[in-house]
Amino acid sequence: ADGAPHARTTVHARLLVGADGTARAVAQAMADASADFRIVRYEDDNARVYKTIPLRFPLAAGWRGDVNYSARTADGRINFDALPAGADGAYCGVLLMRAADPLAAADTSAVELRALLDAALPQISPLLSDDDVALVAAKPPSTLPAFRTVLPRLHHAHAAALVGDAIHTVKPYFGLGANSAFEDVIVLRDALDAVAP
Repeated sequence: ADGAPHARTTVHARLLVGADGTARAVAQAMADASADFRIVRYEDDNARVYKTIPLRFPLAAGWRGDVNYSARTADGRINFDALPAGADGAYCGVLLMRAADPLAAADTSAVELRALLDAALPQISPLLSDDDVALVAAKPPSTLPAFRTVLPRLHHAHAAALVGDAIHTVKPYFGLGANSAFEDVIVLRDALDAVAP
């Protein structure tokens, strides 16, 4: 926070699992220790920002509460993703837009945002209250991290391994990085159990 570089700590362990997400301190240490291990960073030629939208699908009207919903406009102006956030039809919606889109900024017009939602997402817009649309229009956008991945392997010698979004960038919403880390830990556990004496 003060602009000073972070101190480096040496860790001695029989096995180190890097689950530090996009910070990738373990991956960076692995890259520093091995000439053929590297972190690849990709240029984003279609940068997007996002705003989250609370919404509730009316399950009694036939909407399913156990699936992901996704839509995008033909011109690429917006993408919309929604994942279940509860058993009662509660969802977390994410509206992705280009950073330069006038409605991507904070404190934009709720009337203009409603018009865009009505035109681009006619099945979703009626589910959003005017108060929620006003809150979304007012909130500042969040940025997506640049895509990075590690190559050519996910481990270093027999002492370090990476899991989750320490391996590659995922969307920063919906808990995808943490959930993929949990799945990776299960695979790692099974691999270790298979070779354990």
